[in-house]
Amino acid sequence: MSNNFIKTSVLTGTLLLISLAMFAQAPFTGTKGFRKFSLGINVGALRPSIITGGSNDFTKPQYDLGYGANLRYQFTHRLGAQLDFVGGKLKGNNDKNYWNGLPATDRPISSFETKMGYSFALSGVYTFGTINWLHSTTKVVPYVTGGGGVVEYKPTTTDRATGTSTAFDNGKALHSFFVPIGIGLKFNLSEMINLDLGYRANIVDNDNFDGTYWHADVHRDKYSYGFLGVDFAFGKKGQKQLLFDNPASKLNDILQSQITHVQTEVDSLKLGITDTDGDGVADIFDKEPNTPAGCPVDAHGVSRDTDGDGVPDCKDKQLITPTECQPVDADGVGKCPDPECCKNMVMADSDKCHMLNFPSISFKGNRRALTSDAKAMLATVAAQLKNNAACSIIITGYPAASKASQALCNNRAQAIKSYLTEKEGISSDRIETNCEVGGGDVNTVDIKSK
Repeated sequence: MSNNFIKTSVLTGTLLLISLAMFAQAPFTGTKGFRKFSLGINVGALRPSIITGGSNDFTKPQYDLGYGANLRYQFTHRLGAQLDFVGGKLKGNNDKNYWNGLPATDRPISSFETKMGYSFALSGVYTFGTINWLHSTTKVVPYVTGGGGVVEYKPTTTDRATGTSTAFDNGKALHSFFVPIGIGLKFNLSEMINLDLGYRANIVDNDNFDGTYWHADVHRDKYSYGFLGVDFAFGKKGQKQLLFDNPASKLNDILQSQITHVQTEVDSLKLGITDTDGDGVADIFDKEPNTPAGCPVDAHGVSRDTDGDGVPDCKDKQLITPTECQPVDADGVGKCPDPECCKNMVMADSDKCHMLNFPSISFKGNRRALTSDAKAMLATVAAQLKNNAACSIIITGYPAASKASQALCNNRAQAIKSYLTEKEGISSDRIETNCEVGGGDVNTVDIKSK
């Protein structure tokens, strides 16, 4: 497998992971209002080997001091990206025997020391354990990392025979691509501070990191970095870190809040079912909670006053009082004295019919059904017709020019006629319907004597 292929694969995988993190949606809740940026510093041990083993140019890798820093951005609860810097030096020798017990004296180089000027790596970070169904808060979050980077280094080797130290490649600073793979734990100490315990295994894309080419045909040098660090999360005061947010707990709080709200509303509706005055309208909706018994009311629980004379229908002895005869007395009877000239005149039946005062019925929108108020008015129309057997009426609507409007007018007029004939017992031959285009308000139907 070529070096270029390895580099391309690792970089492509890292960028893909970061891209997925940028576009992935956080589970259950959004990511606004959280701390996402953090800066970390760390110190630990560098060693020219990794825990998974593998071949090494020196039989005894040694520990030495390392230090580092990182800049991290958390895209979602699970995915983030991190830029790492690590510096320090690595050492190893051949003082330890081979795995089969034989001494490593056949190797011409007895030891090495590599000074690492820097190593920069960009990695994708996957965290888990943030979605916790058992506990409302998350204090410890495991994570894994993987990416690619560049390391600068200067190896020096010591010759076994002479004991002299020689700088590799005349002390020139070397550069190589490497692949960091890591695991770790984040411990949340406060809104701003975390403890970071981690381990990185780094595979260098070369066999000269330790200044030798002992296995150059099959071997790539490796080194590890185990560290303890402190992270500082940036954000506004009071904001929590997205890394430690538990969306499952937040979802539970939201659902519980909604359940409590619905329960409160249900309880208030239960209280509102009470109907103190027994008018059929619950107290919670009743605008007249003390309506006298037996008085018909409208949808708001207010006593009906069909003719608008200020006397409710249940007390009105003249249910339909003409406007010109108002104001009325306490019994709802208007004051319309007969002219002196007409007191002794005998009025023909046709004249009596024209003296009758019939209401207009109003409709809303495209409705054609009769409201309770309209039915009350039609009851008074029926009463007048029953008291004047020789009288007939014409029901007139005023549709627009469209067929739909004319059809609606016919339906409304027919609904009024049907109510008078079927519910009030008025003979259908005493009722005529008519729709006149443009003659008046399209939502008003007039009732007039013929």
